[in-house]
Amino acid sequence: MCFYSWRALLGIALLGSSCIAAGNPRHTFASSGTLPLLLTVPHDGDAVIAGAPRRTKGTVVRDAGTRSLAEEVAGLLQEKTGRRPYIVVALVSRAQVDVNRREIDAIEDVNVAGNEKAEKPEYVANTTNAADAYREYHAIVAAYVAEIRSKFPQGALLIDIHGQSEVPTTTFQGSRSGLTVTRLIRRFGASALTGEKSVLAGLARRGYGVNPPLMASGLQEDRRFNGGYTVFTYGSHRDEGIDAIQLEFGRAHRDNPALPLDFADALVTFMQNHGLLEADSSRRVPASKLPAPAGTVSHELK
Repeated sequence: MCFYSWRALLGIALLGSSCIAAGNPRHTFASSGTLPLLLTVPHDGDAVIAGAPRRTKGTVVRDAGTRSLAEEVAGLLQEKTGRRPYIVVALVSRAQVDVNRREIDAIEDVNVAGNEKAEKPEYVANTTNAADAYREYHAIVAAYVAEIRSKFPQGALLIDIHGQSEVPTTTFQGSRSGLTVTRLIRRFGASALTGEKSVLAGLARRGYGVNPPLMASGLQEDRRFNGGYTVFTYGSHRDEGIDAIQLEFGRAHRDNPALPLDFADALVTFMQNHGLLEADSSRRVPASKLPAPAGTVSHELK
């Protein structure tokens, strides 16, 4: 099994950019945007790669509602600003592929000593299909990050959207304690993460419990939710990256029908106050001009 670095994924992405633009990905929903904002959704897929093994290590639970949250927020941002974020959604079930891990940990490897399945070609082939789904997702994310950096040299933000049920009434922010937003902190200070104009503050003002707490004295985050593979791979601590934050929305928050609007409002305030959106950019677009909802997805990929 082969494993790819960030630069290798970017190379694959650039070579395949015409396929992405044409809407050809098999395992990933991708939508380009006009805002310096990329929303990634790694764990709300339910499609099954026929015959591919189920992962036996790590979490396999679906982050239910995170895809619809990203898509509703995208529509609301267009309604408010006339512009849309980029979106990348993994369609394959986390039980088979976890795109928020290194590839070596993301799929079940049947090619291990003593595993009788390794002798059966169909298992090896189906594991390869799972690896292809993983690489496709990251190739698209890498391509969008490169495109966003080129279009918006003033700065951009990736938000990796997750769900958690351990603390249902809290949404956790993860940035590896500020590492993955190195550029943002350099420009605006730590208040960009927990100050009154931060994304967390925008949620807190609307009644959502958040962690870290607002106006925290440092950048420490809850170690359970302090940022996974995606933000670490594409964050602004890397020369090729952009500012990247992981948000783990509590179950009670995801069940709140007001969350998409509240989250969109928090994003607009954040972007307007951190050089990503003009302060007078908010406007309304007639509902008839908004994009149609994404179509349904097959539950089995072959």
